[in-house]
Amino acid sequence: MKASLKLFRIFGITIGIHYTWIFALIFFSWTLAMVYFPVSYPGWSTAVYWITGIIAALLIFVSVLLHELAHSLVANARGIPVHSITLFLLGGASNMEEEPQKPAAEFAMAIVGPVTSLVLAVIFWGFSRIPADTTTPLAGILSYMAIINMYLGIFNLLPGFPLDGGRVLRSIIWGSTGSLTRATDIAGRVGQIFGWAFIGLGIYLMISVSFISGLWIAFIGWFLNSSADASRKEITLRERLSHVKVRELMRREINTISPETTVDQLVREIFRKQQGRAVPVCKDDKLVGIVTITDIKKTSQDKWMETPVSRIMTTEPLYTVSPEDNLNVALVMIAKNDINQVLINDNDKCGGLLSRADIIRLIQTDRELGLR
Repeated sequence: MKASLKLFRIFGITIGIHYTWIFALIFFSWTLAMVYFPVSYPGWSTAVYWITGIIAALLIFVSVLLHELAHSLVANARGIPVHSITLFLLGGASNMEEEPQKPAAEFAMAIVGPVTSLVLAVIFWGFSRIPADTTTPLAGILSYMAIINMYLGIFNLLPGFPLDGGRVLRSIIWGSTGSLTRATDIAGRVGQIFGWAFIGLGIYLMISVSFISGLWIAFIGWFLNSSADASRKEITLRERLSHVKVRELMRREINTISPETTVDQLVREIFRKQQGRAVPVCKDDKLVGIVTITDIKKTSQDKWMETPVSRIMTTEPLYTVSPEDNLNVALVMIAKNDINQVLINDNDKCGGLLSRADIIRLIQTDRELGLR
């Protein structure tokens, strides 16, 4: 997730926060300090309410982090690397290198999150019973964290994708039907139903009970509905692209250059005469690098005539696919590495290039023609 700030690493996983997390922290701190704790524990000073509210708000995100860590550790144990976790407005997201390839793996990864939250609820509730005076700020924080973790666990068990419960449902349908596409479609539709239900509930609460609480629930419903719809469309797209080979779309006729070519020649003879922002660099028909317009912009124009491409080209990492790979492999590589194109390695020979724009153009054409 972009626009995030890295905080620390734990178990080899980078923990970060998205800028929207700040808004959530402010919202929860204000709500707890001005509404929840004053109503539940009257008699504290204003300063105590605010300190207690801020601490409880921070602990909410610690709980969310532990929830996401549980997902990530199970994913790692199942052979699916997780590089980072990002906390944002509505919770957290684990950056997995790939999706689970088997229903059992998805089930295990999905169920462990809500279970972790429910275990935390029991632990916080147990500690909240220890103080003799249950009206102290410490007891109030512990009691609230027991409640919020219980809600977090139960909410995530709702069988609507992309909630954890929806992923559990998808894994069960996937395992029984053998079709990930069908399972995602069903779980996604259930997720949209829950999304609309939350939107309706939120509107009702906005009118009759609390505008802020209702608005928050309606926003969660909108997010759930749109995420479920996007997930259904994504899996349909992945299914479609999995049946198209890279060789059907790649550009074989694209120009290649040698490492000795000067930057000036590259600009005059290639970039100013053809579309595209990248050119494969080959030597003796072997792929040795790639040079892009971004690389050229880093070189002063008055040195173009004397600078060979070998000085500015990227030699590693080189992101390559085979002509026999499906387009889904290429698209995942492009998205995961935030690049605009992949190179074609045709039996260790320069085979051409495939860009993000090429794939998007195919998707748009298929959509316009109504192809499935």
